Amino acid sequence: MRRLFPLPAPYVRSADFPDSAGAGNSAAPAPGTSPEGNTGTVPGTGEVSGTAVSGTSVSGTADSGAADFTDRRWSLEELADLYAYPPTDDGAGWLRANMVSSLDGAAHHEGRSQPLSSDADMRIFGVLRGLADAVVVGAETVRKEGYRPARAREAFAARRAAAGQTPAPAIAVVTASLDLDFSQPLFTEPLVPTVIVTGSGADESRVRAARDAGAEVVFAGEGRAVDPSRVVGALAARGLARLLTEGGPRLLGQFAGSGALDELCLSLAPLVVAGDASRIMNAPVTTVPETFVLASVLEEAGFLFTRYRRS
Repeated sequence: MRRLFPLPAPYVRSADFPDSAGAGNSAAPAPGTSPEGNTGTVPGTGEVSGTAVSGTSVSGTADSGAADFTDRRWSLEELADLYAYPPTDDGAGWLRANMVSSLDGAAHHEGRSQPLSSDADMRIFGVLRGLADAVVVGAETVRKEGYRPARAREAFAARRAAAGQTPAPAIAVVTASLDLDFSQPLFTEPLVPTVIVTGSGADESRVRAARDAGAEVVFAGEGRAVDPSRVVGALAARGLARLLTEGGPRLLGQFAGSGALDELCLSLAPLVVAGDASRIMNAPVTTVPETFVLASVLEEAGFLFTRYRRS
């Protein structure tokens, strides 16, 4: 990244920045692919270039606070340090969300998030997965995006082993109905067993089918419905404390509304979608807006990769 500011960042007029035309990598994923379709695989060089605004120093990059206008690339190791999970108390978990949005607030284009993504977005997507114990996702997103199991990546093998993590994150599907196709690769080919998060009153035949397919079933809530405020604790009790949710908007809205969301990594795409696409969160309005604090910002080819933590 070409600019690094310890937060709070100083105000700098755009006219003060040197010409950056041609910098960055704007290549987008191939049509028809999606972040979920590339689980565990980060396209490109494995490095991100562009601009950074950071509240947490990255090893070897922080200086006295002056802007750094030199063009450079950040390694996967540096990105992993920047996005590292904070320490948590025993039995507690940390829920981070990763979502993409257009400039006009759309969370998808024609039902899929891939058209809003970019090469840099996919690389950061891979880093976030490489740090997580489990990826938490709603059943509808699994069906629409064609989720596959996460794969082990050599770039994160030593870091994960040192942290006592499995070679790849588990995929944890939140569902009340368990209306899932258990013949799909998410259940037949996982390196780490897929987890089903449901209510204790879920249909017993569907719970049995999930277990027969090799999935682990975790209960978080009474009755058939899942209580979003109990998901983090239920997964942390199974040793899955570093959690990453990739939506969809309904599930993310439920997590935020229940106070369960600790951190939001939001990619802002320089695109306008219009139409009636949902926002990144789709849930009843909160009684009082909750404040999140900016932790870091990266930029590449007009995309902003922001990270906010609950204050």
